[in-house]
Order: sequence, then C-alpha cells, then structure tokens
Amino acid sequence: MILGIDASNIRAGGGLTHLKAILENGNPINQGFTKVIVWSNNQTLQQLPTVDWLEKQSHPHLNKSSIWCFFFQIFYLKTIAVQNKCSVIFAPGGTFVSIFLPFVTMSQNMLPFEYQESKHYNFAMRVRLFILFFTQSFSFKRASGMIFLTQYAQNFISKKIKIQSNKTIKIPHGVSAQFQLAPRIQCPASDFNSHHLFEFLYVSYVTIYKHHWNIAQAVCELHQEGYPIKVTLIGSTLDSFEKVQNVLNNFSNASECVTYIPGLPHQQLIQHYHQANAFVFGSSCENMPIILIEAMSAGLPIISSNAGPMPEVLGDAGLYFNPRQVSEIKEAMVQIFENQNLRIQLSQKSFAKTLDYTWQNCANNTFQFLYQVAQKNETKIE
Repeated sequence: MILGIDASNIRAGGGLTHLKAILENGNPINQGFTKVIVWSNNQTLQQLPTVDWLEKQSHPHLNKSSIWCFFFQIFYLKTIAVQNKCSVIFAPGGTFVSIFLPFVTMSQNMLPFEYQESKHYNFAMRVRLFILFFTQSFSFKRASGMIFLTQYAQNFISKKIKIQSNKTIKIPHGVSAQFQLAPRIQCPASDFNSHHLFEFLYVSYVTIYKHHWNIAQAVCELHQEGYPIKVTLIGSTLDSFEKVQNVLNNFSNASECVTYIPGLPHQQLIQHYHQANAFVFGSSCENMPIILIEAMSAGLPIISSNAGPMPEVLGDAGLYFNPRQVSEIKEAMVQIFENQNLRIQLSQKSFAKTLDYTWQNCANNTFQFLYQVAQKNETKIE
C-alpha cells in the first residue's frame, strides 16, 4: 500500500514540526506501507528527511498563496493520487477539500470551534476563523479517519459537529527529548531576595487567549507587595501586545520584574526552560498544549490555566487558576513560591507524566492508524 500525505497547507509552525517528527521517528514500512508520497511546497519539502521510502512531490500551485493550494486539492490532487496508486491520503493540516477517498485528517486548532474565544478577535479574524470552521467541519465529517490530540478536543469537536466515534482516535504529539531535564533541587523561599528573584517562565506567542497581560499584572502586583519574583515572557507577537504594554506602563516596577523576549532560537529557548524556577501557562484555548508539556519535560513546577485540555494533560501535577482572574494567578504564584515541598512534588509528578509523550510513539501510532483505515477502505478508493 502507498500512503499519500497532503501537506499543501503546511509551511511552518507546529504543523511542520509534527510532519517532520513523524517522518523522522517512524517507519511506515513496518506498519505495512511500501512508500509514502508527500505533496507540498519546495521549502517544506526541503526540510523533510531523505529516506528510501519517502518521495517528495511539488506542484507550481503549491509554491503560491494558500488559495492556490485549495485549487491544487480540488482540481489536481485526486488525479495525482490515483496515478500514484495511493491507498489513503493523510491531511494533517485539517482542511481537505479533494474528492479523493479514503482520507484521514487531524484536528490541531481549537480556535475555529471555540466561539467564546474567537469572539474576542477583530472582524477580519472572525471571518477567517468562520471559514476555517466551515472547511474543517466539512473535512472532519467526510474523513474516513480522524485523529485528535487530546480527549478534550475529541469530545468538544465531536459533539459540536457530530463526528462518529468509531472513526476517531486520540494520538498526542511528542515532545523533543532536548527539553528533558530531571527535576532539580528546589530552594526554600528564604533563599530569594531583591537581588536574586524567583523566576517564572511563560513561553507562548502573544495573542488574546494567552492572557500575557494578566500574568504580567499578577507579577507586578506581587513584586510591589514585596515578593521577590519575576517573570520572563518569551514569544512572538500576533496581536494584543498593547495590552501587555499597558500593564508595563502602569507599573513603575515592571522593568525590574517583567522581561519580554520576542523570540529565540531553539537551543536558547531550551536554556530558559532549564534555568527557570517555575513555569506559568495562561492560555484559555488549546488543542494540545505542547508548550505546557515541554515545561513538564523540563522538570519545572507548574501553575496553569484551568481551561481546555490543561487539567487533562497536567492532572494533579500542577496548580490551577482562571487565566482571566489576576487574583487567582497571584494566589497560585504565591503558593508555588512559598512551598518548597510542593514544588518538589509537582515537578516530579509532571516530569513522570511526560515520558510517554515521544515522537516515536506518535509516529508509530499514526502510521498504524493510517494503515488500518487503508485496509478498511481498500475497495472504496474513489
């Protein structure tokens, strides 16, 4: 059997990370496939591994804007897939509008489905999210197989658009082993002072549902109250940075306790994970919180938003807060700062939970599921 992968809409970010990881860490030959063909733009294809069983194909439309990728799916992909004798197509980008069957797709973005989060964006962004809701709902309903990353996402989306449970599976992403560091010795609160601040780390791009401004405000208020703490915010800005800037402007001590870094190379980012004292995660909309799992893997004690799949992933290995309530964020920060034993217990628990989040597990389970779908629909190729 031959597996086709439609990566026409994968250019960067988490989608590219996932695609590279499953191709680097899995072997579809062991699962029953004879070859894998990936269709994408030249830049994406260049970043994929070179192995005997992988064939990389591009098309002029795939090297243009996103609308041309839709044209490729609609008018070209079925013919190309049939000519290459593909038994199934995997569309990890979520949206798949080709008439080829069978295909498997994957949900990686909750924002189009969570109106309580998307309603806070401007009109243009809401229109874009509505279009994504329509195209992904259409794709998910038609799919022969559906991969979800968390039980939360599976339950939420399946209920919202009525997806049959017998064609779904939960396969979480993996985390790079480079983040992994066993929990360190935790210092008592008395070891920290105005010259040696307890550092919270928050890694995430700045956008509305990440609530960076509330995290910054909580730290500024606690610092004013005499707590020797600070926060380092790392991530590029998509929108809403003015909210963060307003907080920084309103607190005279902000420069002493809040550091914002727009973005860092991978290795430098890992260093921040390994040097921080604790991690704070303030997002209220996630499909699978990879950044949270990276922090767990880095052996950090964690305080986290109580929204979405975060309690599913972190379980009893963290403290929780409502990311919209500064008072709750402050309470969790004080508790984790003051309680050395709690930090030890939580970091050990969270680190242990991450050992199964490997890209090898993700890749093997993904190729196995794709082969099962191909076998089940062997006589239904259209």
